[in-house]
Amino acid sequence: MKNLLKISLIATILFTSVNTYANNDDLSLKVNNAERKTISLSINQTQDMKVTFYGLNDEVLYEKKGHELSGSSKTYDLTDFPDGTYIMKLETGLKSVEYQINIENNKASLSEAPNKEAFKPVLTKKDGVVTLNLDYTNKAPVEITIFDEFNNQLYTNIYNDSSKLVRKFNVGKALSNKLTFVLTSKGEAFNSTIDVR
Repeated sequence: MKNLLKISLIATILFTSVNTYANNDDLSLKVNNAERKTISLSINQTQDMKVTFYGLNDEVLYEKKGHELSGSSKTYDLTDFPDGTYIMKLETGLKSVEYQINIENNKASLSEAPNKEAFKPVLTKKDGVVTLNLDYTNKAPVEITIFDEFNNQLYTNIYNDSSKLVRKFNVGKALSNKLTFVLTSKGEAFNSTIDVR
């Protein structure tokens, strides 16, 4: 059954007008029940993206990574999916969003708002400076803590307006070989270790 579901989930490019159920700045999702169960994804900005469909017990039914161009569209055919609840997870460079898909009586419906939107900070290092870039639409406070390789806390701060957070840290004169950046917000945590030397 698992292989049948994987094979039957075919992504095709369609340009069709259907009702929009979910939108954000990067992409929009549409569901079409007129002739078959399909979900269309419109990409509003060029980006790397990963699409994953999960079944019961977090079983991966379909997964695809790609570089998607602005203005393109993908359609996922769910015709062979039996009645039940599924999760569609979309991951881009800066965020991860999950939508719940319910299939009942040969009709698919998509949750109106994302079930879960996680923040995905981007850390880059250049010329002794680490730049933190966070695009977080939840706008919840974000705490940033930096530890050295011996787990000593070197820095901590809470940023209340975190919707567009860009911070630069001069690590060129740090005494440590590695620094770990820990970001927490609304019970979620992200950490990344950067080689300083």
